[in-house]
Amino acid sequence: MTQSNTNELPPTPSATSTPRSRSCLSRLLSFFGWLMTLILAVGLALAAGVGLLYLLGLDLSTPQQLRQASSDVQQLQAIATAHAETFVSLQTAQAQTDLELSNARERIDELEQQTERLAAFATAQVGQAATAVALGRALQTAVAETVALQDRLREGQVLVAVVATVQAEQQARIREVERRSERLTRFLDRLSDIAGDTVDDVGLPTPTPVLTPTATAFTPTPSPTDSPVATPTP
Repeated sequence: MTQSNTNELPPTPSATSTPRSRSCLSRLLSFFGWLMTLILAVGLALAAGVGLLYLLGLDLSTPQQLRQASSDVQQLQAIATAHAETFVSLQTAQAQTDLELSNARERIDELEQQTERLAAFATAQVGQAATAVALGRALQTAVAETVALQDRLREGQVLVAVVATVQAEQQARIREVERRSERLTRFLDRLSDIAGDTVDDVGLPTPTPVLTPTATAFTPTPSPTDSPVATPTP
């Protein structure tokens, strides 16, 4: 009887199977605990990043302001190009006006010479009143042409001065908007670098799955949250 009892003792490994199930359960609980710790760490990192961005003055309207500034720069560049073309056309008109004025001055010189000759001839020939009347009409015509050319030249100079002033103001506005755009771009780059460094400092290595493929389904989920995808959304 004692031998039969001793022979029945070896099949006791069933009692040792329960600690294995407990160890698997403890591993599963530790894995879920690690997963919750990782989620809390990522949440705290994101909250710290958002708080840091808020403290640095970044809000949701900053990218919109940057796009508005870029569109303003393009509009101002288009306006500056149009003013430059207008300025070139006015310069051409001024050159043509100067040429006409020089021709008018030559004509005035010729008319003055003719006037001098006609005055001498009129002095010599006092009786020729018709010649004096024709000379007076020619002089009036020359003076009227000269006055008209001078008025046109004066208008061209005023237009050139106005266009130059407007172009200088547009260039100043373009430079100001470009400086603001550069500052905003550098500010956004610096904020993205700070957010990337913060995520890299807080991120943890992904663990290897232990039991089932369900754990491998959980492992890729933290990686999109670790990447700085939330930065371009504002």
